[in-house]
Amino acid sequence: MGRIVPRMSRLVYIQTFGCQMNVYDSERILQVLRPLQYQPTDDVSRADLILLNTCTVRDKAEQKVLSALGRYAPLKQLNPELVLGVAGCVAQQEGANLLKKVPYLDLVFGPDNIRALPELLGTVRDSGQRVAETTLHKKKDGYEFLLADGLEHDGGPTAMVTVMKGCNKTCSYCIVPQVRGRELSKPWDQTVLEVERLVAAGAREVMLLGQNVNSYGHDREDGVKFPELLDRVAAVAGLKRLRFTTSHPWDCTDALVARFDGRLPVLCEYFHLPVQSGSDRVLAEMRRGYTAAEYLERAAALRQTCPGLFLTTDIIVGYPGETEADFEQTLALVRAARFDSLFGFKYSPRPGTIAGKLDDDVPDVEKGRRLDEVFRIANAFREERMARYLDQVVEVLVEGPSRLSRKEEPSAPSLGPLQLMGRTRTNLIVNFPVPHGAMNLARFVGELVPIHITRIYPHSLYGELVQVA
Repeated sequence: MGRIVPRMSRLVYIQTFGCQMNVYDSERILQVLRPLQYQPTDDVSRADLILLNTCTVRDKAEQKVLSALGRYAPLKQLNPELVLGVAGCVAQQEGANLLKKVPYLDLVFGPDNIRALPELLGTVRDSGQRVAETTLHKKKDGYEFLLADGLEHDGGPTAMVTVMKGCNKTCSYCIVPQVRGRELSKPWDQTVLEVERLVAAGAREVMLLGQNVNSYGHDREDGVKFPELLDRVAAVAGLKRLRFTTSHPWDCTDALVARFDGRLPVLCEYFHLPVQSGSDRVLAEMRRGYTAAEYLERAAALRQTCPGLFLTTDIIVGYPGETEADFEQTLALVRAARFDSLFGFKYSPRPGTIAGKLDDDVPDVEKGRRLDEVFRIANAFREERMARYLDQVVEVLVEGPSRLSRKEEPSAPSLGPLQLMGRTRTNLIVNFPVPHGAMNLARFVGELVPIHITRIYPHSLYGELVQVA
């Protein structure tokens, strides 16, 4: 393959779809492009390279990608030198078929092929050849994780670190093992080094990422499983907060639960533990590997260990064959767990999965009704939990200017340039006015500040900075 000889600065526009791991991968894409003199741009019309970093977990993922490519086609006509590429999970799933479907597409590469991007670009630019590279790497291939060097970090107070890739679970509805491969854990010392680099670049909070992050280390022989990884990362000097996502109930071990007993002060009181259904029959069909009672026991153990824990979950409604009785059992689990927040989805078949071969027999209207009912119950518990914050003082990590949408919170105070936002340790957004003028904006970002909560909104909190002597 050819290589690009850097001649002058180029601009790259990356559109990122999907999960936090894709956001992390987009940062690594920028990292490997830096030696080629590429700089990121928010103006797609100026870009020399447009990349779509895609997700295929939800329905119609390919159609969304094709639609986005169609919007960029006129730019390709205006600038024949423009390179248009697709990365991520749709690229991994479709491979060279995308080149056949989109004649103006130049480049397709999967998540494991980011390191090869400079060579792939060289082939496209030097020879005009259209290329697709979607090799999934395994440990025997000598796969090496691409570590963040900190230079792509924007200096903001939060950062993400992928600690493993792939998944060994066989959930019937999930396409992740096909597009991300088998589990492979990043060596713990490399993870710690990456966190150290990001903290040195300004990060104060780090989120550890994996398709099933708490199964970390099972493919390694150094004895460092996920609880021990948390211990090592938590010891990084300058790190103020630590989070992780997403987890599987199988791997929510007693050792992991025990880490929430206060022994790791930087570990935030937040745990996302997807359950998907409350019906044992549906859970078995989904191949989740636990019962509703076993899930509730894990949730209870977490809350007993950390009474202030903010527990969130995922629910899928309308899985093939889900009866009204099955759905009522899901509602019963939601009531029993009293989740602090909940992400709900209508089942959608994914190509190549076990469930994708089943008859999608729950009508979409019925899926919508069931989802609405799940949210109705879950929202009541969320409102109850949010109400507890009124008149309390909470610690907030300031992230930057407020991004609160008046459409989302129509009764919130008018948002001007002197309002900042941050998050509690339980991951709730807090907005507050900045005292003493605009000159104070920058000095608050990245700081942990006490905020007295004066107003509660459905999806955020509002308060006033507590003046500390």
